[in-house]
Amino acid sequence: MRHNGTRKLFEYWNRLRGDRSAPERAEIAPEAIGRDLPATFIVDASADPARFRLAGTRIGTLFDRELTGAPFMTLFEPDDRLLAGRLLAAVTGEHTIAILDLVGQARGDRSVTLELVMLPLCDADPRVLGALNPLSVPYWLGADPIAPLRMAGVRLLDPDRELFSLANRPAIALPERRGRPTRAGAALRVIDGTRHVQPGFRTGSPVPRPDLRIVHGGRANGADPA
Repeated sequence: MRHNGTRKLFEYWNRLRGDRSAPERAEIAPEAIGRDLPATFIVDASADPARFRLAGTRIGTLFDRELTGAPFMTLFEPDDRLLAGRLLAAVTGEHTIAILDLVGQARGDRSVTLELVMLPLCDADPRVLGALNPLSVPYWLGADPIAPLRMAGVRLLDPDRELFSLANRPAIALPERRGRPTRAGAALRVIDGTRHVQPGFRTGSPVPRPDLRIVHGGRANGADPA
């Protein structure tokens, strides 16, 4: 937890839960979060798709749009949405903590690094308390909206173990272009053909054959179609 707002939200969440695996949604008091409330969000993970139950104004300013009610996965690049869904399921199902290192791109090759934390809430409908904070605040941030975020690293933490030296704990680095199918897994494959003439079925007249044929393909090596 490199951002002070991330640590403060975790410490508040940890005090509320006591010896439980997670606090309840009804226990969260906005006034207790204070100045960090604009960077805080709650996700309704029981919805299909998971949606922001609420999202602070500072988060909306980053993207220049209102996120309350929006699907949670739209926060991320398409390549990272499957992984984001799995992390959300781990937080709600196993009551673990997920910390994501993220990169947001803006126009003119501008970029900013952000930290996102997801903390479980113990409700009949699974929900997640979280925060999204930039690790630095460049002069253009808030004026130029950032695009959906790319994951650069992930940390999963057990809240029942002593959480010391978290600032120095390395994240699991994520490779580039993950989630994109290999060439063999593409939805369409172009296969070389040979030009030749074949009699028509009904008329017997010659029917030209194309040089290339497009053949529908399916999944290969477990990759999803593009």
